[in-house]
Amino acid sequence: MTNDITHRERTTDLGVVRINNEAITTIASVAAMEVKGVHKMGGGIKKALHEVFLRGHSSSGVKISVKDSEIKLVVSIIVDYGIDIPRVADGVQDSVKHAVEKMTGLVMSEVDVVVDGVYTPSLYDKDKRRGSNI
Repeated sequence: MTNDITHRERTTDLGVVRINNEAITTIASVAAMEVKGVHKMGGGIKKALHEVFLRGHSSSGVKISVKDSEIKLVVSIIVDYGIDIPRVADGVQDSVKHAVEKMTGLVMSEVDVVVDGVYTPSLYDKDKRRGSNI
């Protein structure tokens, strides 16, 4: 599988329409965040280092792979504490597949979901929300 930037091209009477990988991963990221229980996009230490050192705009926890015109996405998420992780992961798969296929006309071969962590608010955050005067 290749991770380089490739374009999806479609020739029309007026010219060529290209869909860049960045557009696809952005669509996938937004679709994943719309699923209840997803706290934020993941990506682990590699994503954090990429953003710090290269100042690049990472596609928020979404990796795209293309092989023989088959498109595979790996979506990394952080879920909220107390939710049903399999239900959220299934929702992310459905949401991402539907959004990417609807907006781009491309067919997804796979949408893998990686749960990078569980968000648990700290005690300080809980006290702050309650309006505590600690």
